[in-house]
Amino acid sequence: MPDRRTLRTCVTSPADRIVRGVAALLVGAFALSVAGQPWCAVPAGIWSLLLAVGAITGWCPTDLLRARESEAIERNTLGYPEARRHVDLS
Repeated sequence: MPDRRTLRTCVTSPADRIVRGVAALLVGAFALSVAGQPWCAVPAGIWSLLLAVGAITGWCPTDLLRARESEAIERNTLGYPEARRHVDLS
């Protein structure tokens, strides 16, 4: 499990979480009001759930769109210095 300090969050204060919760309620109400039109209700319902999870946990739904960071790099166990620049082979 990743270290708690390395987890990305985008909510910085309780007020932000409250606003996100209210937005989740409004988007959820919109999804229910257009339940007869699935092309509109399903994305609104999914976004409402993502906003609600973000309001409760502080997780950012936009993290799904970001590129994942590379996995942990293995330590240099051979003792050779690592090359951190481009090597020109010509």
